[in-house]
Amino acid sequence: MVKDQVAAMLQSVTEREDWQEHGATAEDFSQRLGVRRNTISAYLNDLYKEKVAIKLNSRPVKFWDRATLEQRYGIVLENTEFESQAALENIVSQPKRTAFDEVIGGHGSLYTPIERLKAAAGYPGTGLPVLITGPTGAGKTYLAQVYYQYCVDKGYLAPESRFVHLNCAEYADNPELLASNLFGYKKGAFTGANQDSTGLFDEADGGMLFLDEIHRLDAKGQEKLFNYLDNGMITPLGATKEGHHVQVRLVFATTEDIQSHFLDTFIRRIPIQIEIPELNDRPRQERENLVKLFYLR
Repeated sequence: MVKDQVAAMLQSVTEREDWQEHGATAEDFSQRLGVRRNTISAYLNDLYKEKVAIKLNSRPVKFWDRATLEQRYGIVLENTEFESQAALENIVSQPKRTAFDEVIGGHGSLYTPIERLKAAAGYPGTGLPVLITGPTGAGKTYLAQVYYQYCVDKGYLAPESRFVHLNCAEYADNPELLASNLFGYKKGAFTGANQDSTGLFDEADGGMLFLDEIHRLDAKGQEKLFNYLDNGMITPLGATKEGHHVQVRLVFATTEDIQSHFLDTFIRRIPIQIEIPELNDRPRQERENLVKLFYLR
């Protein structure tokens, strides 16, 4: 179908490095396809109305493929019609804002922690595991959620990926139950295990798992975690066969001293360790901005 050919050529033109200098015109496509100019013009305008193409009201009128430009520059073109090429180029040249840009203190007291989180996010594969320390109420959970959204913004995680949160303190007195929640279990693994069950690692596969109050995890639990960090595999409780691979970005948080509560073998496997200051230790302007934000919400 001619319209499909026009759409494919439009995408090809937009994929060029010098796309700004070219753009699709009805006359050009007419000559290349051997189809009447009016017909090509109608198809290009159809693609514009369908929001597949963006339109520049120049002489001659130019079109580009919207999705190609959005993917290249990491933006969403809400406007699909422009009166000047300068206006279009101004939009695509603006850096895309990420979730971290909305964090109060992102360029102040939280600048270094956020830069380290960005480094962890960009590491090949599933990124680097992160340990966030700080007192209760400092914003560790909030920062973990923003970190997840940043990974989505940058394309490190798919938009449909999950952010799974577990507070280990809820299972501090029952390490077996905690392990079964994390890694799943097989039928008969313990009393009451009447069927196979998946764990939070499986739920977070392709996304991020945030384990709060990680200091409540006993030595065996920490060993299970660093086994995953070593080989990317988890083994459900009661499994008799080798485990299975999952791809999970891990974020841990604690209010406690790292050296006193964790195995050295576990801590060595977490290269990104960041500390969040107490709210009272943050600059006055940041605290005022937080009060305003909480009030507005």
